[in-house]
Amino acid sequence: MMPVCLRNCLFGACWYAALSAADAGIPAMQGRESPSPPWCGALARGPVLYRDDSSWIRKVKLTLIGQYQTAAVSPNGSNRFCPDSGGHNSEWRRAYLGADILLGDGSWRLSNLTNVGDLEGRHREVRGEWTGSHTEWSLYELYLEKTLPGVKLRAGKLTPHLTSEYCLPSSRIKTVERSAICNELIPISNWGFEANFQRNPKSLYHSYGVYLNANGTDLTDEIQFHSDDNVFALVAMKWNVASPMWDSQSLGYQYAHNFTEWRGRKIASGSDYQGPGAQDVFSLSWDAKRGNLAVMANLLAGVGIVGQPGAKNVYGLVLQPVYRISPHFEGVFQYQCSFGDGSVRLNSRYVPSVTRYPAWVDSMNSFYLGLNCYLCPESIDTVKLMLGLEYVTSHTDSATAKAFNGWSLYGAMRFKF
Repeated sequence: MMPVCLRNCLFGACWYAALSAADAGIPAMQGRESPSPPWCGALARGPVLYRDDSSWIRKVKLTLIGQYQTAAVSPNGSNRFCPDSGGHNSEWRRAYLGADILLGDGSWRLSNLTNVGDLEGRHREVRGEWTGSHTEWSLYELYLEKTLPGVKLRAGKLTPHLTSEYCLPSSRIKTVERSAICNELIPISNWGFEANFQRNPKSLYHSYGVYLNANGTDLTDEIQFHSDDNVFALVAMKWNVASPMWDSQSLGYQYAHNFTEWRGRKIASGSDYQGPGAQDVFSLSWDAKRGNLAVMANLLAGVGIVGQPGAKNVYGLVLQPVYRISPHFEGVFQYQCSFGDGSVRLNSRYVPSVTRYPAWVDSMNSFYLGLNCYLCPESIDTVKLMLGLEYVTSHTDSATAKAFNGWSLYGAMRFKF
């Protein structure tokens, strides 16, 4: 179900991490950080290619992000797998090469992340055959940022912070994939302008942005605008709330209005639409932490589903408690549910990718249990290994298609420096 090399890497490295913690004399439940291997600090700081505080270009720092993962799907009933898929898929989920360049007096920053092409991508069914693919070169982010007292201005290709989960970069999420409803509603990265306001880390954060809905498919035609694709606007807020029950607690709100013409319509093949999954997207979130326990709850709604004929509205909840078991290990549980007549989309990379069960259903419930292994506990996102087991139950009133119910097993290796 999982490639042998990745399976051995996952279990072997996690076993090594456990032995390292034991050798260091660290009790598993104390939650104290263990000393990381010497190479962790060097990787976490990242390769600085150039630095001179007296020049106009002050600093050039290279960024490298890689995320390889595999998944195996096991339906409760008939497998209904795509021919030759065997119910599993593996890919470089993300691979970015980029740089941060500090300019002028240090208040200007040019940031870039480029999708690395020609790596192993997902397999797909093409004309009845199970066919491999390769990733493509494209811009994920490219923006200029100006920092002023209490405000950051950004212009270029950005990742809009829509939904609580998407406020976290992919290198920091606790599950192998974000929730299905999050992936259904968010854009990925878009050309636009945004202003982010916050006087200090404890004050109210609020952000406003306008973005193009259309992206080109490669580096030669990145910026696209069509009247059908149009633009979307986003407002986001987050504020801290004091509580005797939690060490820290915050509430968040995001709202996006989409000016596209694709509500309830199939997106034309000539479109470059890459905007939100609904005409109006609402997100209310609560995040709290106490000791080794962190909890995230997110209420989501998408009104006027875009790009799916017959779909209307979707509503859902994501609840995710995370517990740091020891310096090297973290346990994750996630429950999610989504409701909407023909408007709930399963995570497209898995069940719809390897089976012929419907991708769009009327309701879905999911239970995820995961274990994350951090090879560098003082900088957890530098190198980590992830295992996840998810049970999905879905329902559709369709007389011709039975909805998916069953298990998915995930394994991932991720690094960022």
